[in-house]
Amino acid sequence: MVLAAVAEVLGRPVDPLTPFYELGLTTVTLARVRTLLERTLGAPVPASALYEHPTAAALATHLAGEGATHLSGDAGAPTAEPAVPDQRIAVIGMAAHFPGAEDLDAFWANLRAGRDSTRRFSAAELDRAGVPRARHQDPAFRSAAGVLTGLDEAAPEFFGISPMEAELTAPANLLFLETCYRALEHGGHAGPERDGRIGVYAGSGMQLYGHQDGPAPRQGDFLAAKVAYRLGLTGPAVNVQTACSTSLVAVHLAVQALLTGDADLALAGAAAVRTPQEAGYLHFPGSILSEQGRCRPFDAAADGTVGGNGVAAVLLKRLDRALADGDTVHAIILGSAVNNDGRGKAGFAAPSAAGQAEVVRQALRRAAVAPDTISYLEAHGTGTPVGDPIELRALAQVFGTERRESVPLAVGSVKGNVGHLDTCAGMAGLLKTVLMLKHGTLVPTANLAVPSPELGLADGPFHFPDGTTAWPAGPGPRRAGVSALGVGGTNAHVVLEEPPAPTTDPQAARTVALPVSAGDPDALRELCDALADRLTADPAVRPVDAAATLALGRPRLPFRRTVTGRTAEDLAAALRGRVGEEQASEPPTPAFVADRTAGPGGAADRARCSGSWPRWTACWTRP
Repeated sequence: MVLAAVAEVLGRPVDPLTPFYELGLTTVTLARVRTLLERTLGAPVPASALYEHPTAAALATHLAGEGATHLSGDAGAPTAEPAVPDQRIAVIGMAAHFPGAEDLDAFWANLRAGRDSTRRFSAAELDRAGVPRARHQDPAFRSAAGVLTGLDEAAPEFFGISPMEAELTAPANLLFLETCYRALEHGGHAGPERDGRIGVYAGSGMQLYGHQDGPAPRQGDFLAAKVAYRLGLTGPAVNVQTACSTSLVAVHLAVQALLTGDADLALAGAAAVRTPQEAGYLHFPGSILSEQGRCRPFDAAADGTVGGNGVAAVLLKRLDRALADGDTVHAIILGSAVNNDGRGKAGFAAPSAAGQAEVVRQALRRAAVAPDTISYLEAHGTGTPVGDPIELRALAQVFGTERRESVPLAVGSVKGNVGHLDTCAGMAGLLKTVLMLKHGTLVPTANLAVPSPELGLADGPFHFPDGTTAWPAGPGPRRAGVSALGVGGTNAHVVLEEPPAPTTDPQAARTVALPVSAGDPDALRELCDALADRLTADPAVRPVDAAATLALGRPRLPFRRTVTGRTAEDLAAALRGRVGEEQASEPPTPAFVADRTAGPGGAADRARCSGSWPRWTACWTRP
């Protein structure tokens, strides 16, 4: 009845699950739908009903007397329990697109190699990008930046975004939406059934070039809300803007939301995308931007930073709940803090050692750990000859007294690898540190050859790893701090701890069914091949975890295939076959149901195999 009325008004068949406005209905045409429904039912239909139940399916259910339904699978979840003494937060999902790395596996390989992924552009590349000749022939011009590959490979149609809307949407918004989805998949929470309210805390922008590119367009105003809308998330959706500290402030706010019960899970991240990426910059004496076109954190030859593009997100959950639900924990957030320098500094954009030191102290107090238990610090480290020494002096105020010699304190900065990612800078440092904790490995700071004498290393506890080495184990778990400092004085610091050792599952060796789905047959084959490659490269992956992730951690797409096996090798061999691929005429029930009795209190197992998996977005659907 409802579907027929909508189709009659629009003059074409319609999808019963697509919201009315996205079908092309307006307030005027919705009134016509309402009139048709009242004529058919012989009873009045409140105008509000079409807005409270904004799909044909939802409205039909409501009119049939079965009560209101919700678009989001996580809406209507029970109110969160009061805060418990355990204030730790688990990082259970991650996704990123950084210069030189479209995923976290590539990012980790670049970090281990100490690789600088920023680029210089040829005159031909600059011409193709539309950079005026007068600009790139200016002696002050520097053709350097950290750029992203595959900006044109987003799949907006997967999220229900029309071609016209996609054309009008900033690349940063599309990439951030995709990255949030990938973080949910990585954590095993992208499926249709979700455990409660998921919040989004995010920011965008490129203030680093603001004085060169003019006022930034306000395309990021609804960044968080659009992710919540497109992914059906019902927790808070909050935009954050604190310049270079934006993404780490977003993490802090997400942590607070989890601790206060505002959200059950939370996405935090940022998108910094400047187009054309080859635009370069003009160097001015005294500018934060490097005259050499190279970011050299803490180096004697450091003369400024180089901008870069980046998009990243993490999925967070209270640690007690993550462990109970069997989530993969990549790292633990013990505490975080945010403050501002106030007026006690040289100027609005100047750094303040006092403010930076205080935010670290606040984070350590909240984490309830002593400074001498921290063995690595990921500094903001922009590679400026003034900012880096001030930051190290601020850290020395916190870590330079009463420190045990048995716990050396390493310092690094990811900006030598990818450049200064502006609003996404803190997220790059956070993910680098999470990966180091997860692998028990310290990596070098790219472009750091000879430490600057202005750093005062002889008077402090710091040292810089000069290569990729094992992270020494101390008397307790490995711990680290991550800093991000924003222009204007908003500072953020997060204290991290290595993840707990995985538990043993006595049923992990049983035969499982591995359900795979994609948007079309070619994409399904690509996904099967990618999964097979992943299982071959990492045979330690437990089949039961992979099955749980694919059954509950992803939506069920129309082209599907199921294989069985007891080991990673069995599943890889089965996936490389081509038998059993078919299209489902309508959404079936899941091919595999994970063990829902795992964990204390019978908590649902929501996909223990989050880990590093192929980039699913390449396998959604083809344009």
